[in-house]
Amino acid sequence: MIQVHGITSAGESPHVSSDKDAALAVVSEFAQEIDPVVEKRVLRKIDLYLMPAMLIGYGMVYYDKAILGSATLFGMTTDLGLLVKDYSTSPPAVDTSRLSWATSIFYFGMLAGLYPMTFILQRFNTRTVLGPVVLVWAIVCAATAGVTTWQGLFVQRFFLGFIESVIPTGFMTIVSGWYTQEEQTLRQAWWFSGTGWFTIIGGALNYGFGQITAGSLKRWQYIYILAGALTFLFGLWCCTMPNSPVSAWFLTPEERRVAVERLRKGQTGVRCQKIKFDQIRESFMDIKIYLVAIMMAAA
Repeated sequence: MIQVHGITSAGESPHVSSDKDAALAVVSEFAQEIDPVVEKRVLRKIDLYLMPAMLIGYGMVYYDKAILGSATLFGMTTDLGLLVKDYSTSPPAVDTSRLSWATSIFYFGMLAGLYPMTFILQRFNTRTVLGPVVLVWAIVCAATAGVTTWQGLFVQRFFLGFIESVIPTGFMTIVSGWYTQEEQTLRQAWWFSGTGWFTIIGGALNYGFGQITAGSLKRWQYIYILAGALTFLFGLWCCTMPNSPVSAWFLTPEERRVAVERLRKGQTGVRCQKIKFDQIRESFMDIKIYLVAIMMAAA
């Protein structure tokens, strides 16, 4: 019997996801041979559709939180009162705690958003979650240009981290739902390399903004508007994201069958959007989770 989401096609659970039903409609009950030529073509199409956009998307995650450092060089600290000078001493003492909190509060937002965002992403279709969330992320990022106080920057940074928390988990979910186990490590490394690429690209962009001498906005405001615009384009791509290879519009029916067969051969399967409490119970019975907790506590 084949397995999709770890449930055999015989003795089926009454609670099956739409992707599982669609997968069983695409492939037969028993595993079929895969044409290596077609499989290679399918893998190439999936790579060309997913990897460039995911690399850019994760690069934007790095860029829009890292540009705070450049924005401070271009006048944000003065405009928003992020630096407080105490003139009662000689020379005047400078308090940078507001700037430090503006940096740190992003990660508090990411911690707060990680669990609810992950649950929503797992429960609903990728397109209906990732697309709208990234578009909201783009708006929040661009809205930084309209912040006028350090308190407003704190609020903006928190919600920026909250929204962006969906991206790393979302990308890991996408890779695990499209590639075999042998292929996943390299693909995870590809999109994660966006941080390195945007360290280079972001530096060049920030240098360009440093040359602006005209316009009604400050140089740091232009940076955030550009970052928001680029993120918005990435969000439009996310709105085209199929939920799994079963519904991949960029593959032919034969290629979709091969894409699903590849996952069956790799003992993975298409996405499961149903929480399985037996798997949660099994994870708590795994001694490794407690060993890791003890090691982290000891460290």
